[in-house]
Amino acid sequence: MKTFFSWLGLMSISVSCGLVEGADWPGWRGKDGLGISPEQDVPLEWAKDRNVAWLRPLPGRGASSPVIVGDRIYVTTQTEDQGLHVLALAREDGSVAWDVEVGRGRLPSHDLHNMATPTPVSDGRNLWVMFGTGDLACLGSDGSVRWRRNLSKEFGPLKTNHGFGPSPVLEGGRLFVVRMHQGPDSYVMAIDAETGKDVWKKDRSYPAKDEGKDSYSTPILHRWGGRTELVVAGAEALDAYDPATGERLWRLGGLGVPHPYGRTIAGPVASDGVVVAVASGFQNRGYTVAVKAGAKGDVPSDGRLWTSTRFSTDCPTPVVVDGMVFSIRDDGMASCLDLKTGEARWQERLFTDNVKVSPVAAAGRVYFTSGQGNTVVVKASPKLEVLARNQLNEYTVSTPAIAHGRFHVRTEAGLRAIGSRP
Repeated sequence: MKTFFSWLGLMSISVSCGLVEGADWPGWRGKDGLGISPEQDVPLEWAKDRNVAWLRPLPGRGASSPVIVGDRIYVTTQTEDQGLHVLALAREDGSVAWDVEVGRGRLPSHDLHNMATPTPVSDGRNLWVMFGTGDLACLGSDGSVRWRRNLSKEFGPLKTNHGFGPSPVLEGGRLFVVRMHQGPDSYVMAIDAETGKDVWKKDRSYPAKDEGKDSYSTPILHRWGGRTELVVAGAEALDAYDPATGERLWRLGGLGVPHPYGRTIAGPVASDGVVVAVASGFQNRGYTVAVKAGAKGDVPSDGRLWTSTRFSTDCPTPVVVDGMVFSIRDDGMASCLDLKTGEARWQERLFTDNVKVSPVAAAGRVYFTSGQGNTVVVKASPKLEVLARNQLNEYTVSTPAIAHGRFHVRTEAGLRAIGSRP
């Protein structure tokens, strides 16, 4: 009996470790959208011909990130004939399990991306995909379309300067979708993930001016103090909603910028009860703010924990690791700020390439990827320590995904799984 319980204990430890080492990456920037993987056994160094498990060319193009659940990888793309496709790949070898077209069309967008910019989200049983045309669909793991709707047709056309960017967020059987634009109907809404029916819809038409109304950022889920907040950034405001009811819990306004390009691209991040947001850092003229989560009502301007005007990003969303905010500007200048005080720990130029990709983190490291698919890995530390420089030299605007011992990056060459462990 003693031997049996010893064996059982070892099995429990093994299973527990396996869950951590083989963690999924179910949506935009992983679990809750925070850009962090709990895995420890992740690749550090690679090249085109080294430490690459497989490379899968993809039809068409897209800025969406891959999502990984169980033994599947899902990715969206738009083909040259304007088809909106969803592909399911085998995680182990990248073979295509199925390729389903869920819609067609093209609306105006920036040349850097197309209708396949939002990242899907999955619970392992179903997959939910969003496209810049307004097409929203739920697919089963076999590729069957369970339901489909077009939000642009239902609520009016999108009016932004650069197209649609936010990804859907999944929590508690509900799908959360945002639209913040210069049109008359900006909103945050919850949809029943099983049926596709509306649960609640809240107006978010805030009084920003012109392009300041546009937001391309994805909400995050912040779990802290016994409650979960759906945190949304855009239209010169940062606010949080109760995912169950749609009640707005708190709002920080006054996030205007001293230039006419006030759109929000970088998303919010959060950790340890602190929420960080970027007021448009276009041409390095924006700023970063931090506020305590768990507030009620309107947060006064002096309710900010800190404001930093020197290190603000524009497109890439920061990542928070061990009480430090790591971010990178579009010009390749990376920085580390203290989460609680905003104090700068370091700033260093990591790339001369343009950067639209958001950093991700795992194993005490931060992975910064440039627009040429080159990745600099630094230690998640208040003192800069570069651990590796990895070059692919392939164009990308897609944020990588870390899952099951591999680093997955989408470039113009296709989707590449880096690392030997399946």
